[in-house]
Amino acid sequence: MILPRENYRQKIEALGFNFHENYWLEDGYYRFTMQEINEIEKATNECYKMYCDATEACLYDEKMLDRLCIPPVMRDAIRRSWEEDDLSLYGRFDFAFINGVPKLLEFNADTPTSLLEASLIQWQWKEEVFPNNDQFNSIHEALIQSWKDIHERYQCEKYYFGSIVDCVEDNITADYIQSTAIEAGLSTVEMDFRDLDLQNGSLYCGTEPINCMFKLMPWEMMFQTSTDGCLTEMCWIEPLWKALMSNKAMLPILYEMFPNTPYILPAYSEPNHLRSYCKKPIFSREGANVELYCNGNCIEKADGEYGEEGYIYQELVELEKYQGQYPILGSWIIGGEACGLGIRETSNLITDNMAHFAPHIII
Repeated sequence: MILPRENYRQKIEALGFNFHENYWLEDGYYRFTMQEINEIEKATNECYKMYCDATEACLYDEKMLDRLCIPPVMRDAIRRSWEEDDLSLYGRFDFAFINGVPKLLEFNADTPTSLLEASLIQWQWKEEVFPNNDQFNSIHEALIQSWKDIHERYQCEKYYFGSIVDCVEDNITADYIQSTAIEAGLSTVEMDFRDLDLQNGSLYCGTEPINCMFKLMPWEMMFQTSTDGCLTEMCWIEPLWKALMSNKAMLPILYEMFPNTPYILPAYSEPNHLRSYCKKPIFSREGANVELYCNGNCIEKADGEYGEEGYIYQELVELEKYQGQYPILGSWIIGGEACGLGIRETSNLITDNMAHFAPHIII
């Protein structure tokens, strides 16, 4: 335990962090050795490579794409996005840290949040509370560089930032990402998805055609809303090929392809091979509709509105508990490289939208 900084609320709100109540508490932190950080970084980079290899294998296999619930009308466009090497900005791997080994729980490849707090907020905390320690955190700098790389490739006059969700956390995340694009020297436009206009196969904002858009809306929801809009020839961030990585049906495929890596847990499309497992919807957010089974008995479950597309079943890991909290490590990959760590913790085994964020240092 540790005492929070005086006036810390005002300090983090000055950085745009306005949804911190009962989320960012400053009464505890996690300590890692450099060896542990190196292992997290290695696992993140290797898991990203495995996801890329699995995406390559699935793209040209219709049965695999069926398993991943990719609409047939979108498949050629997703293949083109991959073949043209459309650039990705960011993603977040969620790991359980078991005996010093990161075990992959899932990849938030398309619309990950908890970004501002992992980047600027915990770095400010570290600089004031532990100025002589380091932190696994170059997230802000990596985002700026990734935007510069994107602009070098696409040379768009304007970069649009679209959102439709009425959620403070999502909106602040989008605002923060937009600020890093501005810091990279890009000209940006904030807009509401509801203002998009599809004309002759192109998307418009008012009278202006859109050439590049950052979207904080999952691809599966985009596909349900308008496949015609998704098929427009433009730069999407995240790119279309992230639709394969971002759903949990990829977890059994990863285990089939890489059964011997220490980072991938056994996962299946049916629970037959497991006595203790986590049942996850193929599409879901914030732990919704997740169920945990130990020796065939349900020990915890979360409500929600997901599960229509089906479920996957992943081996249940025994999380370590620290002062009554179970931590999940969120390891960020930006521009294809591991670059930082954010930790969410909860007294429940399922990490949901009531989890707290905890900062960390390297000792």
